[in-house]
Amino acid sequence: MLRIRSRMQHRNLTIEREELNGTHEFVLRMDGERFGFLEFTRPDIGVMCIEHVEVALELRSSGLGQQLVEKAVAFAKDAGLRVVPICSYARAVIERDPALRAALR
Repeated sequence: MLRIRSRMQHRNLTIEREELNGTHEFVLRMDGERFGFLEFTRPDIGVMCIEHVEVALELRSSGLGQQLVEKAVAFAKDAGLRVVPICSYARAVIERDPALRAALR
């Protein structure tokens, strides 16, 4: 795992919100290549459901999944949305962090 982390330091990492054909995601890219995503839905006004978080197998346990959740929660906070974590991983990340937990209202 250390080799992966040291290689990540030299790569351009981005997490951007993308919406295409009704699919809402935050996409994790390194040097332009897709390595993970967080999928969310907006089932009701004022609500954002985090449905699924996935990071490439070789990058798991690197903290990148947590970064995806943090980015989604920051977006929800800025948009005044209540977060509903359907995904068990997202729920665990949010429940561990008091600052993120506030987004659950």
